[in-house]
Amino acid sequence: MAWDEWEQLKADAVARDGGATRMQINGVPPDGANASAGSEVTGGLKTTKAAWMKAGVGVGDQREGLGKALTALSEGQKGLGLTEGCLTAAAQDKVYASWARYVRDLNEKCGSLQGILDQTGHDLLRTDKTVTGALEQVQIKYQDTPAVGGDARNR
Repeated sequence: MAWDEWEQLKADAVARDGGATRMQINGVPPDGANASAGSEVTGGLKTTKAAWMKAGVGVGDQREGLGKALTALSEGQKGLGLTEGCLTAAAQDKVYASWARYVRDLNEKCGSLQGILDQTGHDLLRTDKTVTGALEQVQIKYQDTPAVGGDARNR
């Protein structure tokens, strides 16, 4: 089919319906007429349980690596002995305690996120506000500490 013929077919189709119907590549009407079919945030786009479950599994898989890291930290700490009288050993003990706490918190954070994603995938009945609220609670609970030396962006 020649390009001119294709252009003519498109023009005929527009003329038939008065130009009211417009096709969008992403499937969402330009005027948001179908917004009630899905999320108010996504403008009518829909989701699947499988997508939420896959995201939950992905976050959950991180916990295995974190568990191994925590075990490696613990194994590396064995045999250190008493830290009294040795500044290097005392400093290393403090670094270990800090990193062990950080890895445990990160593991818990992944567990919390996995729970939210799994729950959202299971029922798909949670509203966007409910999911956002749950994610904000995780953000607040596991807020990272400020970088050493302060915030470089405000220098």
